[in-house]
Amino acid sequence: MQYIILDLEWNAAYSRRRQGFINEIIEFGAVKVDGHLQVLDTFSALVRPQVGKKISGKVRSLTNITNEELVGGTPFMQVMSRFRRWAGQAVVLTWGTSDILTLIENSLYFSGSEKIAFLQRYMDLQAYCQYRMGETGGQQMGLSTAAEKLGIDETAFDHHRALDDSLLSLACLRKVWDPGTVGPFIQNAQQQAFYDRMRFKTTIITDLHHPQIRRRDLMFRCEQCGTIARRLERWQLHNKAFRARFFCRNCEQEFIGRVQFKLKYEGMTVKKKVLPLPPAKEEKKAEKKPEEAPPALSV
Repeated sequence: MQYIILDLEWNAAYSRRRQGFINEIIEFGAVKVDGHLQVLDTFSALVRPQVGKKISGKVRSLTNITNEELVGGTPFMQVMSRFRRWAGQAVVLTWGTSDILTLIENSLYFSGSEKIAFLQRYMDLQAYCQYRMGETGGQQMGLSTAAEKLGIDETAFDHHRALDDSLLSLACLRKVWDPGTVGPFIQNAQQQAFYDRMRFKTTIITDLHHPQIRRRDLMFRCEQCGTIARRLERWQLHNKAFRARFFCRNCEQEFIGRVQFKLKYEGMTVKKKVLPLPPAKEEKKAEKKPEEAPPALSV
């Protein structure tokens, strides 16, 4: 099996046809490796802009790519054709999905189709490396952060140039590579479901009346005895999650129930957590008489 690590650079350009901005690709860079991650070949191409005739100062500063260099570049669709012949049947990897989303955006703009001819199998390299590093938190790790954590000297790479970033991604992959763990991360990119999933934007639900929120999603059990606790107050939205105080009649303990709802392509995900009462509320609770029972409030 062969793998291709692809990296792209792009420039935000205003399109009169779209009446909005498009992330127009200005550079392709890729490295092709075998199953042992030995380099077989590299690919590098500047793309002549067709939407924005000049790149922004920020992009020019980051990449050191000049407008003069891009004039001698190759139109997007010709680069895509060259890359398809070069890529063959290899699995395509990118650091995160932003490069693939930008490819889809450019393909749709210039050809009228979102389908990427050379993309048959795809793997999110960032997700794989983060998994292998044990970094399972919700925040996605940047390439530079991963390289630093893996002890890779970045000074040998020219940041924000497509080929060098693909080679740096390869250096990270080599640090965590285990062929036996790759399979679940490789996606079939030839079906429409792949594109639907790619373009789907995860949404945090902030309406408790959303039809996919179930009643049991709003119930909390006492961590000490497992009894279903009684909610004492209305839900409050805080940091994109709902919070409320709960009371366990069995243990006579109060706690905070925190729940967050995310609507993903696969469906709704519910993340629940029990938190201790803040110190101020603990002190207020201690002042209450033993026979007092806080009233339950409705949603």
